[in-house]
Amino acid sequence: MAKMKVDIVDGPIDLGKPGKPRYRTVHKDGKTVKLRVVDADSPQFEAEFLASFRASVRKAREENKAIRDKI
Repeated sequence: MAKMKVDIVDGPIDLGKPGKPRYRTVHKDGKTVKLRVVDADSPQFEAEFLASFRASVRKAREENKAIRDKI
């Protein structure tokens, strides 16, 4: 049986800083879509994943605001 290491953390966890975002461009139905690439084996995976998530939420909010302003 494999041994597991458990660390008890009191307070926020420092994820570090994400690296510079890398993008891959994909063409879907004639449109260009920019995808942010996150490497699962990266030592800063948590920070990069969080930065990617925040960027996605920021973009979705901007799009929703643009739709709401048209009405």
